[in-house]
Amino acid sequence: MRKIIIINSILIVLTFIVAFYGKSVLNSYISLTFPTIFLKVSYSYLWWTLPTLLVLGVLYGFKNIPANLGLNKGLIIGFLFSIITVSPMIVSSAIIGKIGDNLDFGNLLHTTFIAGFFEEYFFRGFLFGILFRKLKWGFIPASILGGVIFGLGHIYQGSTLIETTGIFAITTIGAIWFSWLYVEWEKNLWIPIFLHTLMNLSWILFEVSDNALGGVYTNLFRAITIALTIIITILYHKKRGLNINRKNLIINNNR
Repeated sequence: MRKIIIINSILIVLTFIVAFYGKSVLNSYISLTFPTIFLKVSYSYLWWTLPTLLVLGVLYGFKNIPANLGLNKGLIIGFLFSIITVSPMIVSSAIIGKIGDNLDFGNLLHTTFIAGFFEEYFFRGFLFGILFRKLKWGFIPASILGGVIFGLGHIYQGSTLIETTGIFAITTIGAIWFSWLYVEWEKNLWIPIFLHTLMNLSWILFEVSDNALGGVYTNLFRAITIALTIIITILYHKKRGLNINRKNLIINNNR
């Protein structure tokens, strides 16, 4: 059993690395051009989905993929929870920001829902989710691994060392927070998907910041949103206790 867990863990991590970096490696040898932004975006996300879906199907059965990712339930709960908790960010952004003059719906859709869905599928559903749910990784190692890689994936937004460090720290912590919510809401991936989507929407639609770091007011209302998600989640589990506990911090013995 232990040998299988180690082998499958290596397979999951290697698959993630290939899916994450494969396109960049290929692009260094072959220059591909696409006639539309839709095809370009689709090609990028195919690198994330095809290898991971294939490995998930082979290891745990193709019909079980939605359940193993956390996509088989809780869509309405995820949406309502996110609307309630992200509303301070949306309202504040509408007040202090403004809708851009050159707003493009296709680009807005890509940077909000499409990016939110695929990033949560890839980082929370596949990497963190499978390591934590199926392979006995504790919450701390599984969430930190995904969080650090997620943070590194956003450092391109920084223009100075301080700004880049801040972006890395915020996105890494944000990834761990998304992982915590994912587990506490019964492995419902729609929770982080809609949170990610609506938080992106509040920043991009009203042009309140050029990167994930943000300013004083945007971070104030982001903190309020985070606090709301934590408070509501704790109240939701008040009677039976939280899913993340000492039994699954380092090694997940609650599978």
